[in-house]
Amino acid sequence: MPPGQLRYYREGVFTYDDALTDLDARWRAIEPFGDYAQVLVLAVPPIEEIGPPNVAAEFARLANDEMAELVRAHHDRFVGFAAALPLNDTEASLRELDRAVADLGALGAQVYSNMLGVPLDNPRFEPVFARLEELGATAWLHPTRNATWTDYPTEVASDYGLWWSLGWPYETAAALSRLVYSGVMERHPDLKVLAHHGAGMVPHFSARLAMGPGYRQVMDTLPKPPLDYFRRFYADTALFGAPHAVQCVLDFFGPDHVLFGTDMPLGPSNAVEATIADIESCEASDERRAAVFAGNATRLLLV
Repeated sequence: MPPGQLRYYREGVFTYDDALTDLDARWRAIEPFGDYAQVLVLAVPPIEEIGPPNVAAEFARLANDEMAELVRAHHDRFVGFAAALPLNDTEASLRELDRAVADLGALGAQVYSNMLGVPLDNPRFEPVFARLEELGATAWLHPTRNATWTDYPTEVASDYGLWWSLGWPYETAAALSRLVYSGVMERHPDLKVLAHHGAGMVPHFSARLAMGPGYRQVMDTLPKPPLDYFRRFYADTALFGAPHAVQCVLDFFGPDHVLFGTDMPLGPSNAVEATIADIESCEASDERRAAVFAGNATRLLLV
């Protein structure tokens, strides 16, 4: 990890919550929500930022073994997990993905919006997406960016936490856009991608994604309009108490492609309550809200 990078993850945006590592604290935090259950995924930073390929592969193995054990021991609260992959080594990622799904019961794998600055449409990652598609497993897409990614070329660090508040939604949208425009989604029609935080900027700027330079660059190579591919993505509701944003996500993706997600326990302390309130305030039938709260996750991940 570059010098000082971990500091940017620890300071300003994120605060330590005991529920990250203490099961008793986790039970206390989620007990008020009745039958609320979670899918386990690793938090930031991406595992490949921790060390070289052999180190990342070992950390991924350890993390997946532990998440699988937590699911086995507490299946009423942890219904499954998304495997960690050492994306700085494609062959190691494929081996760990196969092991995690076949031996540990992983529901899929988490990938980040870039791998040490390499975009996800780079050919080195195509075998990973192909294997996820072959396995019928889901790719969890989480943004990654830190304060060393400046907002302006004349500066040495992002100020005011913009690397997170605006940078992460951009990162998510950029990664999804690259998967669409590069043809990854066309080549893998059964690939399931679940984008964190409402798929970033995609639903809000969908009209721009359907036109302009991106569209003109691929209009003769993609057989379908870009938005047809964007609407194949799934998005979660981790938007931290922004009902208008959740409504936009529902309007763009449709209620069948939106899953309940909160970022808890990494996000705000009221993340679960705020997300429930967001969904309940949206213009949707009780049946469609039920799909967002649980039905879509059951259909996509557990069946």
